[in-house]
Amino acid sequence: MGLGSFGGGAGCTRALVRLGAIVTVTDLRPADALEESLESLAGLPITFVLGEHHSALFTEADVVVVNPAVPSSSSWLEIARRAGVTLTTEINLALALVPHLPAVAITGTHGKSTCAALCAHLLSGLPGKTLLAGNLGGSLLEQAMELGPEDRMVVELSSFQTERLVAPEAWPQIAILTSFGSDHLDRHGTLLAYAAAKRRLLDSQGQNDTLLLPAEGDEAQRWSESAHGKVERLDEHCLTALGLTIADLPFSEPYRLPSVLAAIRAARLLGVDDVAMKVGLRGFSGLPHRMHAFTDSFGRAIVDNGVATHPEPTAEALKHMAGPVVLLAGGKDKGLDLEELSRTCSPCARLYLYGQGGQRLAEACRLQGQDALVFEDCRSAMEAALKAWIPGETLLFSPSFSSYDEFRNFRDRARVFHSFCGSVPVDGIEGLSVFS
Repeated sequence: MGLGSFGGGAGCTRALVRLGAIVTVTDLRPADALEESLESLAGLPITFVLGEHHSALFTEADVVVVNPAVPSSSSWLEIARRAGVTLTTEINLALALVPHLPAVAITGTHGKSTCAALCAHLLSGLPGKTLLAGNLGGSLLEQAMELGPEDRMVVELSSFQTERLVAPEAWPQIAILTSFGSDHLDRHGTLLAYAAAKRRLLDSQGQNDTLLLPAEGDEAQRWSESAHGKVERLDEHCLTALGLTIADLPFSEPYRLPSVLAAIRAARLLGVDDVAMKVGLRGFSGLPHRMHAFTDSFGRAIVDNGVATHPEPTAEALKHMAGPVVLLAGGKDKGLDLEELSRTCSPCARLYLYGQGGQRLAEACRLQGQDALVFEDCRSAMEAALKAWIPGETLLFSPSFSSYDEFRNFRDRARVFHSFCGSVPVDGIEGLSVFS
């Protein structure tokens, strides 16, 4: 249920066919909106019901594998429950397939992708394979089918994935919370429900398993109190015990430190030695669209933080950026608190905002005495921000809102931004008098 566009649904479908299941794929989107996923399934014995759902699908199936984007309140899921049909997820199926492999599972409001990628990078020198999967894209089930007894997994999990998590006993060996803030309230309803969805990651851990947490925060304390095994609270002082200094780390920004420390500690727990650790840290360049600094073809200084789909990472980025900063932000409004972001926007040289989220952020910024130029759509804002760039400025692309008003996902939005960087010339300061 829900083929999706990140590859997870298509990969799960291929895996289920390989396992001998009789598979029907149903998605409310029509075929022309799922072209890439459908092409990857061409020739397989699959029934497709697209552009709609049918009640019979949810009453006659043995199992419904539910896409993470489908809310638990869906009436179609209730039809399946009343019919006694088993509901599961591809994450649950994957974990049941390889329940005893060493695993690091990572969740958090932000920083989880960097933590997962760095951890997998550090573990890559160990014997066997290290699988990096989960919320980063692709199908964990399809990839888990290729793992052997000497391999291990690093799994990034969103709240959409943890809220339905049914893990094997003593899984994961290492659980990580990178950070906690307000997000996805349009899905979970309340901050308490959002927190509870993430804390399900702890449900199956045993006394010999480990939980790695930030040094500070009320939610980290709640996780510590809910833990079934060993708990470690990490701050920069733990680097000494690991034989490292801040200079050894790939990133030095304070707000990224919890993710980096957790990745390093998890790698050490799984057997990475001092020499391999330092070599691995020097060789990690980070992930695309996560505070990626570059100079485009017109000489503009740009930081791509396209992964930011809620206000907190943008606010943190602005706190630690030097020099004149121009912010490009906006998208689908999830109704999150914008007070901190609007405060951190105050020193910005200019603001280019778009969509419903951008409109609300502009209103919040005006209360702080900062005007903004608001555009109806993302592409118009991108073009205007790039044309008006002035030497010495840094353009921060950090949307702060969901991409689903105009794009399939945040990656598509970031790719469009990069395409503009190579095609929009600089206009100097023409037209900047609209800002106060």
